[in-house]
Amino acid sequence: MATLIKSDGTQEPYPEPKNGSNYSLEELQTAIGGYIQVVELPSGDLLVCDEEGKLKGRPVNWQATEITREVLSAYDVMVGDVLQIGPEQIK
Repeated sequence: MATLIKSDGTQEPYPEPKNGSNYSLEELQTAIGGYIQVVELPSGDLLVCDEEGKLKGRPVNWQATEITREVLSAYDVMVGDVLQIGPEQIK
C-alpha cells in the first residue's frame, strides 16, 4: 500500500495503481507534482519525490527527511510531498 507523506507532516493512503499492480509515470508525477526522483530506502521501500522540488521552493518535508536520513548526506533534506511505495509498485 502506498502512503503520501505530505510536507505539512500528515500522511494519507494513496489510491492503488489504476492497472492494479504498478504505478504509471503519470500517476507518480500527479502524486508529487513534478518530475520524479526515486530514493531507495534500506528497507527496500522507495520514496518518490519531485526532482525539482528545491528549485520550485517546496517546503521541507521533515518526516521524509527523517526516513531517508541513512541514505541522504548529513545536510540534505527532502522537500514537498513524497510518495512511499513498495519496489513492486514501480517498473
